[in-house]
Amino acid sequence: MKRKIKYITHAVLLLIIAITTSCLKKGLEDYPLFDTNEITLVNAEYRFNGTETRNGQPVVAYQPLLVTQTVDQTNATINIAISVPAANGQFTAAEKTKVAQTRLWFNVNISTAATIAPTGGTPALGDPTDATKPLKYVVTAANGATRLWTINITSFTNN
Repeated sequence: MKRKIKYITHAVLLLIIAITTSCLKKGLEDYPLFDTNEITLVNAEYRFNGTETRNGQPVVAYQPLLVTQTVDQTNATINIAISVPAANGQFTAAEKTKVAQTRLWFNVNISTAATIAPTGGTPALGDPTDATKPLKYVVTAANGATRLWTINITSFTNN
């Protein structure tokens, strides 16, 4: 019984020490909130069932597409040209013929500490997207300032 009380006492003391001490010091300087809300880079890829399987299911493979972009910061518009690269590895010639502008996946780089959300019927980043229509995203800076960005696919080539 004495041993049990001793363990409980030690546990309570450790808990009190942990609660009353801190690694942080008072008076740390506050950093300003970032105020930029830009998209700086757009990437596109095609996803398909690869040849590898796990638990009897195919593992999703992806093929990065070649993207050339022109960023207009003033008008918050990005015009991109997409071309499908040559077949290689799991990305066979047969799979290459399936790549269509109506089923692409996008990811973007945005300003530090900003968030991004689709708007106007544009799918979320990471979902299959119909790139025959302009893609619209609202980028919100850390300070709360928002900006509407439009991504236009000006050309799509799959030769």
